[in-house]
Amino acid sequence: MGLSPRVTDLGPYELLATIAATGSIGACARHHGLSQPAVSTRIRGLEQRLGLLLLDRHPRGATLTETGQLVLRWARPALEATAGLDQALHTLTGTSPAHLRLAASTTIAEFFLPTWFAELRNRLPGTNISLLCHNSADTVALIRRGGAELGFAEAGHIPAELEHRPVVRDRLVVVVAPDHPWATRREITATDLATAPLILRETGSATRSVLHDRLSTLPEPLTVVPAMELTSATAIKNAAASGLGPAVLSELTVRDELADRTLIEVPIPTLTLERNLHACWRPHHRFTPPARHFLEIAADNARDGYRARTA
Repeated sequence: MGLSPRVTDLGPYELLATIAATGSIGACARHHGLSQPAVSTRIRGLEQRLGLLLLDRHPRGATLTETGQLVLRWARPALEATAGLDQALHTLTGTSPAHLRLAASTTIAEFFLPTWFAELRNRLPGTNISLLCHNSADTVALIRRGGAELGFAEAGHIPAELEHRPVVRDRLVVVVAPDHPWATRREITATDLATAPLILRETGSATRSVLHDRLSTLPEPLTVVPAMELTSATAIKNAAASGLGPAVLSELTVRDELADRTLIEVPIPTLTLERNLHACWRPHHRFTPPARHFLEIAADNARDGYRARTA
Protein backbone atom coordinates (compact mmCIF):
# COMPACT_ATOMS: atom_id res chain seq x y z
CA MET A 1 0.00 0.00 0.00
CA GLY A 2 1.39 3.41 -0.94
CA LEU A 3 1.77 6.38 1.33
CA SER A 4 -1.29 8.52 1.96
CA PRO A 5 -1.46 11.84 0.09
CA ARG A 6 0.58 14.63 1.64
CA VAL A 7 -1.38 16.60 4.22
CA THR A 8 -2.22 20.24 3.65
CA ASP A 9 0.40 22.72 4.85
CA LEU A 10 -1.21 24.20 7.97
CA GLY A 11 1.28 27.06 8.27
CA PRO A 12 -0.78 29.64 6.33
CA TYR A 13 -3.89 28.66 8.28
CA GLU A 14 -2.02 29.21 11.54
CA LEU A 15 -1.01 32.67 10.27
CA LEU A 16 -4.64 33.32 9.37
CA ALA A 17 -5.68 32.36 12.91
CA THR A 18 -3.11 34.73 14.42
CA ILE A 19 -4.31 37.59 12.21
CA ALA A 20 -7.86 36.85 13.38
CA ALA A 21 -6.65 37.07 16.98
CA THR A 22 -4.42 40.15 16.69
CA GLY A 23 -6.21 42.08 13.96
CA SER A 24 -2.92 42.86 12.23
CA ILE A 25 -0.56 41.30 9.69
CA GLY A 26 2.33 43.12 11.36
CA ALA A 27 1.48 41.73 14.80
CA CYS A 28 1.12 38.26 13.28
CA ALA A 29 4.57 38.61 11.72
CA ARG A 30 6.16 39.62 15.01
CA HIS A 31 4.55 36.74 16.88
CA HIS A 32 5.82 34.17 14.40
CA GLY A 33 9.27 35.71 13.95
CA LEU A 34 8.61 36.48 10.28
CA SER A 35 8.71 39.62 8.19
CA GLN A 36 5.44 41.30 7.32
CA PRO A 37 5.98 40.74 3.58
CA ALA A 38 6.57 37.03 4.26
CA VAL A 39 3.24 36.74 6.08
CA SER A 40 1.45 38.68 3.35
CA THR A 41 3.02 36.46 0.68
CA ARG A 42 1.93 33.25 2.42
CA ILE A 43 -1.62 34.49 2.93
CA ARG A 44 -1.86 35.68 -0.68
CA GLY A 45 -0.53 32.31 -1.79
CA LEU A 46 -3.26 30.59 0.20
CA GLU A 47 -5.86 32.90 -1.31
CA GLN A 48 -4.61 32.11 -4.81
CA ARG A 49 -4.59 28.35 -4.20
CA LEU A 50 -8.14 28.45 -2.84
CA GLY A 51 -9.39 31.09 -5.26
CA LEU A 52 -10.89 32.97 -2.31
CA LEU A 53 -10.45 36.37 -0.65
CA LEU A 54 -9.66 35.67 3.00
CA LEU A 55 -8.59 39.08 4.36
CA ASP A 56 -9.83 42.63 4.22
CA ARG A 57 -6.66 44.71 4.34
CA HIS A 58 -6.98 48.30 5.54
CA PRO A 59 -4.67 51.02 6.96
CA ARG A 60 -5.45 50.14 10.58
CA GLY A 61 -4.92 46.39 10.26
CA ALA A 62 -6.57 43.38 8.69
CA THR A 63 -9.76 41.45 9.38
CA LEU A 64 -11.02 38.17 8.03
CA THR A 65 -13.71 38.30 5.39
CA GLU A 66 -16.81 36.20 5.97
CA THR A 67 -15.22 33.63 3.67
CA GLY A 68 -11.99 33.85 5.66
CA GLN A 69 -13.87 33.24 8.90
CA LEU A 70 -15.55 30.20 7.35
CA VAL A 71 -12.23 28.81 6.08
CA LEU A 72 -10.64 29.31 9.49
CA ARG A 73 -13.60 27.60 11.14
CA TRP A 74 -13.01 24.59 8.90
CA ALA A 75 -9.25 24.68 9.49
CA ARG A 76 -9.50 25.06 13.24
CA PRO A 77 -10.07 21.35 14.02
CA ALA A 78 -6.82 20.53 12.18
CA LEU A 79 -4.95 23.28 14.05
CA GLU A 80 -6.37 22.08 17.35
CA ALA A 81 -5.48 18.48 16.52
CA THR A 82 -1.92 19.57 15.84
CA ALA A 83 -1.79 21.36 19.18
CA GLY A 84 -3.23 18.25 20.82
CA LEU A 85 -0.57 16.12 19.17
CA ASP A 86 2.11 18.43 20.51
CA GLN A 87 0.64 18.14 24.01
CA ALA A 88 0.49 14.35 23.77
CA LEU A 89 4.10 14.16 22.60
CA HIS A 90 5.13 16.40 25.48
CA THR A 91 3.69 13.86 27.91
CA LEU A 92 5.97 11.22 26.38
CA THR A 93 9.03 13.42 26.73
CA GLY A 94 8.18 14.34 30.31
CA THR A 95 7.56 18.02 29.63
CA SER A 96 4.73 19.82 31.36
CA PRO A 97 1.25 20.16 29.80
CA ALA A 98 0.20 23.35 28.04
CA HIS A 99 -0.13 26.24 30.45
CA LEU A 100 -1.64 29.70 30.04
CA ARG A 101 -0.85 32.48 32.48
CA LEU A 102 -3.15 35.52 32.35
CA ALA A 103 -3.55 38.83 34.15
CA ALA A 104 -6.81 40.77 34.11
CA SER A 105 -8.66 43.68 35.64
CA THR A 106 -11.53 42.78 37.94
CA THR A 107 -14.40 43.47 35.53
CA ILE A 108 -13.07 41.22 32.77
CA ALA A 109 -11.94 38.57 35.26
CA GLU A 110 -15.38 38.29 36.83
CA PHE A 111 -17.72 38.76 33.89
CA PHE A 112 -15.95 37.46 30.78
CA LEU A 113 -13.00 35.19 31.50
CA PRO A 114 -15.00 32.24 32.94
CA THR A 115 -16.94 31.89 29.67
CA TRP A 116 -13.75 32.27 27.64
CA PHE A 117 -12.03 29.64 29.81
CA ALA A 118 -14.80 27.17 29.00
CA GLU A 119 -14.38 27.81 25.27
CA LEU A 120 -10.61 27.35 25.56
CA ARG A 121 -11.09 24.02 27.34
CA ASN A 122 -13.40 22.93 24.52
CA ARG A 123 -10.69 23.74 22.00
CA LEU A 124 -7.65 22.56 23.96
CA PRO A 125 -8.66 20.09 26.68
CA GLY A 126 -6.14 19.70 29.46
CA THR A 127 -4.73 23.21 29.24
CA ASN A 128 -3.76 24.53 32.67
CA ILE A 129 -4.85 28.13 33.32
CA SER A 130 -3.70 30.54 35.99
CA LEU A 131 -5.19 34.00 36.45
CA LEU A 132 -3.76 36.96 38.32
CA CYS A 133 -6.50 39.47 39.10
CA HIS A 134 -5.38 43.09 39.55
CA ASN A 135 -6.49 46.60 38.70
CA SER A 136 -5.64 47.80 35.19
CA ALA A 137 -2.39 49.55 36.14
CA ASP A 138 -1.00 46.51 37.94
CA THR A 139 -2.14 44.19 35.13
CA VAL A 140 -0.20 46.24 32.57
CA ALA A 141 2.86 46.36 34.82
CA LEU A 142 2.76 42.56 35.07
CA ILE A 143 2.65 42.18 31.29
CA ARG A 144 5.52 44.63 30.81
CA ARG A 145 7.80 42.58 33.03
CA GLY A 146 6.76 39.26 31.49
CA GLY A 147 4.75 37.98 34.45
CA ALA A 148 1.88 36.81 32.24
CA GLU A 149 1.45 36.03 28.57
CA LEU A 150 -1.76 38.01 28.03
CA GLY A 151 -3.30 40.85 29.99
CA PHE A 152 -6.75 42.43 29.94
CA ALA A 153 -7.03 46.05 31.01
CA GLU A 154 -8.55 49.46 30.29
CA ALA A 155 -7.10 50.93 27.10
CA GLY A 156 -6.01 54.16 28.77
CA HIS A 157 -3.53 52.25 30.95
CA ILE A 158 -1.81 50.43 28.08
CA PRO A 159 1.42 52.11 26.89
CA ALA A 160 2.36 52.35 23.22
CA GLU A 161 5.16 49.82 23.73
CA LEU A 162 2.64 46.99 24.19
CA GLU A 163 0.58 45.36 21.47
CA HIS A 164 -3.15 45.46 22.16
CA ARG A 165 -6.61 45.12 20.69
CA PRO A 166 -10.15 45.83 22.00
CA VAL A 167 -12.19 42.95 23.42
CA VAL A 168 -14.93 44.54 25.56
CA ARG A 169 -16.93 47.76 25.34
CA ASP A 170 -18.11 48.86 28.78
CA ARG A 171 -19.99 51.77 30.34
CA LEU A 172 -19.61 53.27 33.79
CA VAL A 173 -22.75 54.27 35.69
CA VAL A 174 -23.47 56.41 38.73
CA VAL A 175 -25.56 54.47 41.25
CA VAL A 176 -27.18 55.31 44.58
CA ALA A 177 -29.43 53.67 47.16
CA PRO A 178 -33.20 53.92 46.52
CA ASP A 179 -33.60 56.41 49.39
CA HIS A 180 -30.72 58.66 48.29
CA PRO A 181 -31.81 62.21 47.22
CA TRP A 182 -30.43 61.58 43.72
CA ALA A 183 -32.62 58.52 43.21
CA THR A 184 -35.59 60.62 42.13
CA ARG A 185 -33.66 63.14 40.04
CA ARG A 186 -33.97 63.03 36.28
CA GLU A 187 -30.27 63.83 35.92
CA ILE A 188 -27.25 65.25 37.71
CA THR A 189 -24.39 67.43 36.50
CA ALA A 190 -20.68 66.73 36.42
CA THR A 191 -20.27 69.30 39.20
CA ASP A 192 -22.80 67.39 41.33
CA LEU A 193 -20.71 64.26 40.85
CA ALA A 194 -17.37 65.91 41.53
CA THR A 195 -18.55 67.50 44.77
CA ALA A 196 -20.39 64.46 46.16
CA PRO A 197 -18.97 62.08 48.81
CA LEU A 198 -18.23 59.37 46.23
CA ILE A 199 -17.36 55.74 46.85
CA LEU A 200 -14.72 54.72 44.30
CA ARG A 201 -12.15 52.10 43.39
CA GLU A 202 -8.53 52.69 44.36
CA THR A 203 -6.02 54.72 42.36
CA GLY A 204 -4.78 52.59 39.45
CA SER A 205 -8.17 51.07 38.71
CA ALA A 206 -9.65 51.62 35.27
CA THR A 207 -12.93 52.90 36.74
CA ARG A 208 -11.15 55.59 38.75
CA SER A 209 -8.92 56.57 35.81
CA VAL A 210 -11.78 56.87 33.32
CA LEU A 211 -13.77 59.09 35.69
CA HIS A 212 -10.71 61.27 36.35
CA ASP A 213 -9.93 61.60 32.64
CA ARG A 214 -13.48 62.52 31.65
CA LEU A 215 -13.80 65.16 34.37
CA SER A 216 -10.38 66.66 33.68
CA THR A 217 -11.14 67.18 29.97
CA LEU A 218 -14.40 69.10 30.47
CA PRO A 219 -14.46 72.77 29.35
CA GLU A 220 -14.23 73.58 33.05
CA PRO A 221 -12.06 70.72 34.41
CA LEU A 222 -13.14 69.03 37.60
CA THR A 223 -11.48 66.64 40.03
CA VAL A 224 -12.85 64.20 42.60
CA VAL A 225 -11.66 63.40 46.08
CA PRO A 226 -13.57 60.25 47.10
CA ALA A 227 -15.01 59.93 50.57
CA MET A 228 -14.27 56.17 50.48
CA GLU A 229 -11.81 54.07 48.46
CA LEU A 230 -12.46 50.33 48.22
CA THR A 231 -10.67 47.69 46.16
CA SER A 232 -13.70 45.49 45.53
CA ALA A 233 -16.69 46.22 43.32
CA THR A 234 -18.82 44.10 45.64
CA ALA A 235 -17.79 46.19 48.65
CA ILE A 236 -18.56 49.39 46.75
CA LYS A 237 -22.00 48.09 45.74
CA ASN A 238 -22.82 47.16 49.31
CA ALA A 239 -21.62 50.52 50.61
CA ALA A 240 -23.72 52.42 48.06
CA ALA A 241 -26.79 50.26 48.70
CA SER A 242 -26.40 50.97 52.43
CA GLY A 243 -26.74 54.69 51.74
CA LEU A 244 -23.12 55.67 52.38
CA GLY A 245 -22.94 57.67 49.15
CA PRO A 246 -23.02 57.56 45.35
CA ALA A 247 -20.73 55.15 43.55
CA VAL A 248 -19.33 54.88 40.02
CA LEU A 249 -19.09 51.32 38.76
CA SER A 250 -19.05 49.28 35.60
CA GLU A 251 -22.56 48.67 34.31
CA LEU A 252 -21.63 44.99 34.07
CA THR A 253 -21.10 44.76 37.82
CA VAL A 254 -24.47 46.22 38.83
CA ARG A 255 -26.89 44.69 36.30
CA ASP A 256 -28.59 42.53 38.92
CA GLU A 257 -28.86 45.36 41.45
CA LEU A 258 -30.32 47.72 38.85
CA ALA A 259 -32.81 45.05 37.80
CA ASP A 260 -34.08 44.47 41.36
CA ARG A 261 -33.71 48.19 42.22
CA THR A 262 -31.48 47.77 45.22
CA LEU A 263 -29.39 50.36 43.36
CA ILE A 264 -30.68 53.16 41.14
CA GLU A 265 -28.78 54.53 38.12
CA VAL A 266 -28.57 58.32 38.04
CA PRO A 267 -28.24 59.79 34.52
CA ILE A 268 -25.40 62.24 33.90
CA PRO A 269 -25.85 63.31 30.26
CA THR A 270 -22.97 65.80 30.20
CA LEU A 271 -20.39 63.10 30.91
CA THR A 272 -19.52 60.22 28.57
CA LEU A 273 -18.36 57.28 30.66
CA GLU A 274 -17.89 54.55 28.06
CA ARG A 275 -14.55 52.75 27.92
CA ASN A 276 -12.73 50.11 25.93
CA LEU A 277 -11.13 47.14 27.65
CA HIS A 278 -8.27 45.62 25.67
CA ALA A 279 -6.15 42.51 25.53
CA CYS A 280 -2.44 43.37 25.64
CA TRP A 281 0.87 41.56 25.26
CA ARG A 282 4.57 42.25 24.88
CA PRO A 283 5.81 43.10 21.38
CA HIS A 284 7.59 40.32 19.46
CA HIS A 285 6.05 37.76 21.79
CA ARG A 286 5.34 34.42 20.11
CA PHE A 287 2.06 33.07 21.40
CA THR A 288 1.77 29.59 22.80
CA PRO A 289 -1.19 27.72 21.24
CA PRO A 290 -3.41 28.34 24.31
CA ALA A 291 -2.65 32.08 24.24
CA ARG A 292 -3.34 32.36 20.53
CA HIS A 293 -6.65 30.53 20.91
CA PHE A 294 -7.61 32.58 23.96
CA LEU A 295 -6.93 35.87 22.18
CA GLU A 296 -9.00 34.67 19.24
CA ILE A 297 -11.88 33.82 21.60
CA ALA A 298 -11.66 37.31 23.12
CA ALA A 299 -11.55 38.89 19.65
CA ASP A 300 -14.67 36.92 18.68
CA ASN A 301 -16.37 38.43 21.74
CA ALA A 302 -15.51 41.93 20.50
CA ARG A 303 -16.91 41.21 17.02
CA ASP A 304 -20.10 39.67 18.46
CA GLY A 305 -20.52 42.69 20.73
CA TYR A 306 -20.16 45.06 17.79
CA ARG A 307 -22.74 43.11 15.77
CA ALA A 308 -25.15 43.23 18.73
CA ARG A 309 -24.77 47.01 19.06
CA THR A 310 -25.30 47.65 15.34
CA ALA A 311 -28.11 45.13 14.75
